[in-house]
Amino acid sequence: MKRVLLHHNFKKESLRVKGKLIRRLVESGINVVEDNPDLVVVIGGDGTMLSAIRMMRGLKVPFVGINTGTLGFLPSFHIDEIDRLIDVIKTNTYNVQSYPLLKVICKTVNGQVIEKYAFNEILIKHLEPRLMEAMIYIDKQEFNYFTGDGFIISTPIGATGYAIWAGGVAMHSELPVYQLTPLNPNDNSVNRPLMSSIVLPIETTIDINIIKSNSREVIVACDGLKISNDYISEIHIMASHKAIEILRDKRYSYYDLYRKKIIDKNIIRG
Repeated sequence: MKRVLLHHNFKKESLRVKGKLIRRLVESGINVVEDNPDLVVVIGGDGTMLSAIRMMRGLKVPFVGINTGTLGFLPSFHIDEIDRLIDVIKTNTYNVQSYPLLKVICKTVNGQVIEKYAFNEILIKHLEPRLMEAMIYIDKQEFNYFTGDGFIISTPIGATGYAIWAGGVAMHSELPVYQLTPLNPNDNSVNRPLMSSIVLPIETTIDINIIKSNSREVIVACDGLKISNDYISEIHIMASHKAIEILRDKRYSYYDLYRKKIIDKNIIRG
């Protein structure tokens, strides 16, 4: 890999790391470019990583992150590992892991059809003070009449974000699955909504039909960005044939990352 494109946020620490990285790349004979890269290096946290993927997934090259954020589950390298990253690139001591995107197709009450993609998660959430009512279909078969606040549909790599704090489960990032997590299901003598997360095989499809969609506003967001201001009536979700490649150091371990970032929350233990 001889051509590297940099994507970063504008925080002071990220700009400092960018300057140091450029110097080290040039010294190592690696070109910093603005187009046709072999690799995209992202400087920032999880949000910066997601913005880079959203903007540049069409390049069809691997992404790698240097974490200058707080949690930093997606970036693979710490700010003190710039030399390690360059060594990994030059010596080809890396693995490239492929992560399928989730695809969502929404129909609004006005008949507009919107298609978007998510690397981490799709959020479906009711904005009204009343409960959302929705019929869930799995693989076109009626599954559940849901009442509650909404859903998070997360990829394995995105399951450690919003979903895990909403009661979802962690899934190894290389498993061919995705997860449906209900938000505040309303279970009483009348309603029997889905109460816990369900993990689905990657080829599974989910359809969600919003009841009374003309009068109850539901938002759909992909990786934190709302896809429409119109009321949504029908939602179709499936794994996409599109995928994102992430470059990992060969020493990378999902379990080690999970322990450090989710269990210990970056606490350094002596």
